[in-house]
Amino acid sequence: HTSGDVNSQNKIAILKLSGPILNEPDLISDYKLFNNINIIYVNKLKKILKELEIKKINGLIISINSPGGSVSASFNLHNLFKEFKNKNNIPLFFHTNELMASGAYWTALSGNKIFANYGSLIGSIGVKGPDWIYFDEPIVISNGLLGSSVVTKKGIKKFNNIAGNSKDIFDPFRPPTKNEKIDLHNAVQNVYNDFVLDVSRNRKIEKDIILNDIGAMIYDTKSAKEKFLIDDTATLEKVVKTMAEYLNFDIFQVIEKENFKSSFFERMIGAKFLSMNFLEG
Repeated sequence: HTSGDVNSQNKIAILKLSGPILNEPDLISDYKLFNNINIIYVNKLKKILKELEIKKINGLIISINSPGGSVSASFNLHNLFKEFKNKNNIPLFFHTNELMASGAYWTALSGNKIFANYGSLIGSIGVKGPDWIYFDEPIVISNGLLGSSVVTKKGIKKFNNIAGNSKDIFDPFRPPTKNEKIDLHNAVQNVYNDFVLDVSRNRKIEKDIILNDIGAMIYDTKSAKEKFLIDDTATLEKVVKTMAEYLNFDIFQVIEKENFKSSFFERMIGAKFLSMNFLEG
């Protein structure tokens, strides 16, 4: 309980989320060294939503600040909130103070309305697959105090003991083949098509406008509202009042939850994973 009438049965919950979006931490993250970094884990949020369900809340506000996350985690988080909203038959509002981009914006499409604080950045309706960086004719690879270095010009040969075409995908010592470029692009394009369709359906924006006008840019709140990516520019306090009006509540209490802090190991693992496969802002 953070504000309002603590005895009221009219309950509005605020769930504050911050950081990149991933499905779950690795087992190594059980070793908790640091607890000052946030990552949004879908499996941890399931537990929080169960707690809120027990409290029988009447409305939920997700205040999220995130650049996006992995494709599967962003999709799963979207579905998690959508199922929670439908199962409990409650309104779901999304809000950001700073950044709601890519996978975070896709997640917000599960809500009834989307709001953003003045100065926030919203959008990045696009998908970025992993980069394939390769060394062109390497001759020397060295490790020093200042990091690794590679000198190239036909001097190093590398043998891969593999079976199956493209089993050595993203090998830094060779460029992608024509077919690999096509297949990798198709994988990204398929996810992008789903993303665009979801934006079009939930925000009532024609697909051609999303593809040709909005694109994968990020926008300030004024531009985002003009392009119908958000419903209004508002502080979190104003969103709470809007939710109360939506529910016809004169008296209510506000319950606030935050996503768990993440350990150092979780952040390192998350950063490594995100560098390979993610929806980014």
